[in-house]
Amino acid sequence: MSDEKRPPAPGHFESLLETIDTLRSPGGCPWDHKQTVLSASRYLMDEAGELVEAALAGDTEGVREELGDLLFMVSFVCRILGETHPTTMYDIALEGNTKLIRRHPHVFQDSQAKDVGESQDRWNEIKADEKRAKGLDPDRDSALKDLPAATAPLHQAYRYQKDAAKVGFDWPTIDGVRDKLREELAEVDEALAGDDEVHLEHEIGDLLFSVVNLARWKNIQPDMALRRANTRFRDRFHLVESEFAANGADMKDSTIENLEESWQRAKAQLARGTTSGS
Repeated sequence: MSDEKRPPAPGHFESLLETIDTLRSPGGCPWDHKQTVLSASRYLMDEAGELVEAALAGDTEGVREELGDLLFMVSFVCRILGETHPTTMYDIALEGNTKLIRRHPHVFQDSQAKDVGESQDRWNEIKADEKRAKGLDPDRDSALKDLPAATAPLHQAYRYQKDAAKVGFDWPTIDGVRDKLREELAEVDEALAGDDEVHLEHEIGDLLFSVVNLARWKNIQPDMALRRANTRFRDRFHLVESEFAANGADMKDSTIENLEESWQRAKAQLARGTTSGS
């Protein structure tokens, strides 16, 4: 968009930064005062998750709202960092923009990319050069790409498995994946028979890893699948609660059979307006 066609900035972003300054300043909010870069970063992850949830639901207004919350948290983390290191959101924007232009020579320079694969290869090559410039070794002998420590575990497992598969470390057919899943479930059963929580945690971790591998084989993002499952559980459970409340009953006093019947009614009620499975 040219400068002539770009509407003038209304100053709302500057107002957001001023609000954050007030919250962190003397006389501001005690909760905001006690936050650190680490604690605020964790809340930022929560806001990103809520954005994904709104996008999954197709909730346009929800996406707008969560984008605002996410922008606040990014700006808030930057403000906290700026208290000990000379950093502003304008510095962050400049660095981000410079990086985007540098990693897209096929857009902002004369080089071209014929397809998505080639553009991604260019991106990775430039990213590797940036690591070398920082004294890091992007060429270390591992097919597994480095991931941030904050990467969600399900997605981390998915990425590791995908990287390993690129060099042939994979089952030849999905039958091997299914057999491995059964094997891990059997090992969980064995661990349950014992009294070793460390061993049980180990086996449950292996089982989850195998479930992620099954999802990868069918091109399903495991974290998205689990988010949708969480949403289905929440919606059905709310209906069960409403049914018991309408009848003046307490769920804690009910039998498992009655709870299951109510659950199935909730499942059927929601299924009439959706195509999602159980």
